[in-house]
Amino acid sequence: MATNRIERVLRHDGIVAVLDMTAEQAQSGEPSWVGDDKWKPIVMEAVKLRQIANEPSVRVLVGDHAVLVSGDEKHVVGAVFIKGHPVVKSVVRMVRQLLRQQNPAPPSL
Repeated sequence: MATNRIERVLRHDGIVAVLDMTAEQAQSGEPSWVGDDKWKPIVMEAVKLRQIANEPSVRVLVGDHAVLVSGDEKHVVGAVFIKGHPVVKSVVRMVRQLLRQQNPAPPSL
């Protein structure tokens, strides 16, 4: 996925970090990541927890923050956000938008 898509999500006040990872990126160890790097190991553990739990999404609470990881076997998106912040209402929607396949450009006439 294009890094600019997750950079747009990070611009929202209250979101600390964003992960966007395809199956190919997971194998190569190079997921798309923007934001505070101290959260990366926690988000990656939440990705593992989602797999172990065999659930489409998990939410992990860490102090004043929450980590939401959602996806399937081909694509996973994670977001770290401040609990209780007004952006929380939009986080799930933003994660779903990142999970959607990018539509190819319409053919020229």
